[in-house]
Amino acid sequence: MRITRIDATPLAIPLKEEFHWAGGTQVGANLVLFTVHTDEGIIGYGDAVCEDPRAIAVTGEQMARQLVGKRVGDVEAILKSIWTEGRWKMFPQFAGFAIAGIEVACWDALGRGLGVPSRAFFGGQVQQELDYFGFLQGDEPTKLAADARTFVDEGYRVIYLKVGRGARDDDACVAAVREAIGPDPLLRIDPNEAWDLATAVDRIRRLEQYDLDWVEQPTPSGDVDGLAHVRRSVNVKIAADQSVFTTAQLRHVLQKEAADVIVQGPHDAGGLLRFRQQAFMTGAHGLNINLHAFMQSEIAFYAHAQVASTIPNLTLGNQVMHQLLGERLTRGAAPDITGGRYRLNDQPGHGFDIDEAAVAKAHERWQTQGHYQTVESVNKKGHA
Repeated sequence: MRITRIDATPLAIPLKEEFHWAGGTQVGANLVLFTVHTDEGIIGYGDAVCEDPRAIAVTGEQMARQLVGKRVGDVEAILKSIWTEGRWKMFPQFAGFAIAGIEVACWDALGRGLGVPSRAFFGGQVQQELDYFGFLQGDEPTKLAADARTFVDEGYRVIYLKVGRGARDDDACVAAVREAIGPDPLLRIDPNEAWDLATAVDRIRRLEQYDLDWVEQPTPSGDVDGLAHVRRSVNVKIAADQSVFTTAQLRHVLQKEAADVIVQGPHDAGGLLRFRQQAFMTGAHGLNINLHAFMQSEIAFYAHAQVASTIPNLTLGNQVMHQLLGERLTRGAAPDITGGRYRLNDQPGHGFDIDEAAVAKAHERWQTQGHYQTVESVNKKGHA
């Protein structure tokens, strides 16, 4: 089964509600859908997250020219071709996002062609169900607390909160959420690189009283020594996320003992295979890995769940964000994550059926309105 064509389709999908984080406010998701066609008529799908879909789509189309005629299952050879025959290794993080979309689509096509779930290609399932966090939205303590309580009542074991908007706001939000959920559920916070070293140590020490499970990427991603300093200075586990987008970066973080847990995902790593390899690498250093999520569609959720189910050192409270999107790209019922638990289906490939009409609608929106921008306040909504 050989690749005959790869399409890159930019998409713009509105969110159900505004998404608040340290970088601003988002009102929509920007994606590129990669479609891999084969000589046997089998089609596979994968999506890439991005700021501007035009850049990822053009990059993916250039990469795709190298792949026509290759066997869809020769993923390692495909990755080697992309990294060595182009200059993409000079831009590993940017190129990795486009590669991830193409690579995910290749695995989907292979699974569909062979009639097996794609997790079979990564060692088989060891996690009979996956555990996901309850993701809080907004910036008002009262609403956050109420939503957190609802998650816990539904059975979620891990609650996740974005911080980094200012000490007073962070204190109020974290305090309200912990009071609402009680002492047992795990509470994780993510400043998204918002703090310098001194601020990170100060803020985390102030928040230790709320029994945090971990703080994700508190400082700028490029300063691994700084992250290690923060880890040694506080009594809360530190998770590395943006500091480990590439395998080389992960090795550096592990060697420096800069994190207690690794937060990584296929979008960041450059695909399912590299993510699986990095999970093994993390486990070899005695650490667990948490599945990372971006503002992505349920296509990514299904695909990432396949490989996550094969990882022995996977944590509780893995990340999930497709539910924030106001439109879906697949047919049938949405993924059932009742109480934060998800059981994979046995459909071939990644386990979904594409909704071509929904894809066309999201593509038309991108064509007519452009991509969604991250804005600094809720009063500056719009497209580019």
